[in-house]
Amino acid sequence: MKTKINGTNGKIISLATSLGVCLALYICLVSSLTAALLILALGLGLIIYGERKDSIEQVYLSVEKNKPIVLGIIVLFVLVLPFLLHKNNYLLHVVVMAGIYAIVALGLNFQVGSTGMVNFAPAALFGAGAYVSAIAAVKFGISPWLGILLGMVGAALLGLIFGFPALKTRGYYLSLVTIALQIIFTQMIVNTAWLGGPNGIPGIPPYELAGFSFKQSLKILGLTIPYQINYIYLTFIFLGLTALAASRLYTSRTGLAWNAIEQDEIVAATQGINLTKEKLLAFALGAAFAGVAGALYAHYTSFIGYEDFDFSKSLILICMVLLGGMDNVSGVTLGAILLTIIDEKLRDFADYRMLMYSVILITILITRSQGLLPKRTRKYKEKSTGMPCVGQTVTMGGESSGSLKN
Repeated sequence: MKTKINGTNGKIISLATSLGVCLALYICLVSSLTAALLILALGLGLIIYGERKDSIEQVYLSVEKNKPIVLGIIVLFVLVLPFLLHKNNYLLHVVVMAGIYAIVALGLNFQVGSTGMVNFAPAALFGAGAYVSAIAAVKFGISPWLGILLGMVGAALLGLIFGFPALKTRGYYLSLVTIALQIIFTQMIVNTAWLGGPNGIPGIPPYELAGFSFKQSLKILGLTIPYQINYIYLTFIFLGLTALAASRLYTSRTGLAWNAIEQDEIVAATQGINLTKEKLLAFALGAAFAGVAGALYAHYTSFIGYEDFDFSKSLILICMVLLGGMDNVSGVTLGAILLTIIDEKLRDFADYRMLMYSVILITILITRSQGLLPKRTRKYKEKSTGMPCVGQTVTMGGESSGSLKN
């Protein structure tokens, strides 16, 4: 039975949902680990309760119909957040890293979530973008802004190389191949002096705009805002663009083709889907996203080393997609931001950090195996002729339209 939503009620629901999520993220960011986990548990409880009461569908529909309100709240939150945190450089740093990792996770979702290809080497693709941009700036004096494009292209080319094994293997075998590729990437960096070797690449220049360095602090309304505010705005602009691109891809025929491959490759091939093209495209586009994030990371930190892109980082990035909800743009973004915050708060546990991280993740995934905002069934409507036609999927990650065959 379809849910009818009054326009005013829908706006109120959308406003309350977006404000609630923003407030929860802020509390998680500024509070202790215990408080952050309690907020996460409360959120999970509300989602599960809403699904059992069949009211969560009303929230999804309301958010879809009132996107301008939701986007407005998110933009306002991002604009105001640095001013709320201006006395804490560390928390501002966490916000920047959350945005960067969210971009990587959105790209990884093309493989893991949309197409069903397990990729255990997202950190290598992330690192490729960082190293290409850093080397271009440090060794050749190329503008960091152009480095974003170079990092994107370099990572996309590496993604194509990573994608070729997916043409011949799948499942566990593909997982092993991507793990091997991740190890090869790390060892190549360590043993190549031109790439900085184990010492990394220092002295990476920051972004500049009209003579203004992004490493300079700002004075606004009498407040001295650390330089991280520049990177927060820059990173979240790119996050918004990549989220928009990911949503458009989800609603396109490419997104439908990826989902068909994820469901059954043989059936997808019989429907005329070019498996080679779509698999390579999923790897290349996902890698391009990671390359953009890598370039932003390199010029933000001013130093990169092999340990920034090792296998443990790949596992964390995969967990972001799993926790948020595979093939759901909003879910993946939310999962990446939450896990970045939790991961940073676990640094106090030093040697037990990864152990605590694993326990928290296992507990969450046992409770909510499909993620915070799971993949939702595509729904189609019919024309007056009664024949199947382009339809819509209601999802927090974007509308879905189209069919593989009319």
